[in-house]
This record gives sequence, C-alpha cells and structure tokens, in this order.
Amino acid sequence: MDGVIANFEKRYVELFKVAPSSTREYKEFNKYFDKFIADGNFETLELMPDAMDLVRALRNALPPTQILSSTASEKRHDAVSKQKIKWLETNEIDFQRNFVPGKHLKKKYARTDTLIIDDTESVITDWRDSGGVAILHKNVPDTLAQLKFILDEA
Repeated sequence: MDGVIANFEKRYVELFKVAPSSTREYKEFNKYFDKFIADGNFETLELMPDAMDLVRALRNALPPTQILSSTASEKRHDAVSKQKIKWLETNEIDFQRNFVPGKHLKKKYARTDTLIIDDTESVITDWRDSGGVAILHKNVPDTLAQLKFILDEA
C-alpha cells in the first residue's frame, strides 16, 4: 500500500520534516513514528498519483489481487492494521487484505504463481529469492507496462 497507492512519505515529511525512505534519517524517523500512528495518520493518507488507475487495472487482473502491507512491528500491528483497513474502505478498495508485522515477512506469501508490486527493493529481492515474481514500483505507467508484459507472458 504505502508508496504504491497510499502516500505515506508525503504525509510523514509534511508532519516531521524527515523522509522515511532515507536510511541516514532513520533514527529521526523512528522518533516520530508512534505519534504518526497515535494520531491516526494511516487512515487519511493521500492517494499516490495515478493510484486509482493501478487499482482499476488490478481489479480486472487474474488471478484476483490482494493487498499485502506491513504494519512495521508486532507492537504496532493492531493499530496500523485498523487504520489501513479504514483507509482502504474510504478509498473503496476492496481487495482481500493481508497485513504482516514487518516488511521482511512479506516473502512468506511468495510462490511461483504470485506477483508483488512494491516500492522497496529489499522486499522485491526477498520475494524473488522466495520464488515469486516482482515489480519494483516507481510510477503507475511503468508498473502497468511491466504488469501487462508479465500477464501476457503467463
């Protein structure tokens, strides 16, 4: 979700002036993350540019699309899951939902017949190493082109 259809980074930078994607700023990022959750920010994130174009394309894809999203940790899992469910409902995205308490756990869903679209290189690497097909998301037009190619080849 985050970084593909929900604009987590934009909100985080607006609120705390720290980029979550910057490993250099990780300590600063982590300092504010619990406040971000406590204030319910995952419920009200903006859509990423062209996110609904991707959602519409995935609604028509076979096999059916599911959401696989990280809640960061066990301690934050319940609160973040609830907020992300609310966000999906508000944006009328009704894919089956799967939440894991850490991005490193996404790879447990990988199989030869599964595809993940994610904006994090480590997730893509783990997914491929576990036998799945992966698209590193940079923007919707590129992701849609890769998705079309993969589905046409299947």
